[in-house]
Amino acid sequence: MQRNTFLFVALALTGAALSGCGAASSLVNSVIPEIDNLAALNDTTVDATVGSGRAVISGNVSKTSTFPDRDLPEQIKLKRLKLRQSLDRQVQVTLPAGAAAPASFTLKNIALSVKLSDSSSRSVETSKSLDGPITFTREAATNVYSVSAPVEVSGVTFDSSKFSTARDIITTAPSPNTVVARVSFDAESTELPNGTVLRFKLVGGKAKVEL
Repeated sequence: MQRNTFLFVALALTGAALSGCGAASSLVNSVIPEIDNLAALNDTTVDATVGSGRAVISGNVSKTSTFPDRDLPEQIKLKRLKLRQSLDRQVQVTLPAGAAAPASFTLKNIALSVKLSDSSSRSVETSKSLDGPITFTREAATNVYSVSAPVEVSGVTFDSSKFSTARDIITTAPSPNTVVARVSFDAESTELPNGTVLRFKLVGGKAKVEL
């Protein structure tokens, strides 16, 4: 781990405690490094099948992965873990036989739920949503639809008692740990007929502990 950075964090925490200044807390948070791909979800794919006769279709896809124990900054005042995970800017679309490919489709109410657990029966879950709408546009005559940048769901936060449980799962035995990431969204049935399969890739996963 980056011990020099964490030493600076410890000194800044001392200053924050003495001054009681919110700006000091912001300073500490700004120098705590992000952890790349903590839950080992990056570059994995999940498939969502449209399968409802309703006007608005709820897609619901999940991915289970495992990851080893690892260190987090060890400061008593740290009290939350924030995650962010993105859907890649490109989505592969497989339409039912005979269905015409739409020029675009729109997703709304994109939510990410993350559940952490280990074999000691510790478990904790939290979620965050992005209202949208996000419109994916077809690339030429392909089955690939895209947006200009990855769609990030950020601020998935474990705090209070959830932070304590998440920290213990991540940092202490037993190992490995399990993560289940569930992505849900709404899509218009007039754009995506029943039986359409959307293949998403998860990218850009970051984690950070904060005051």
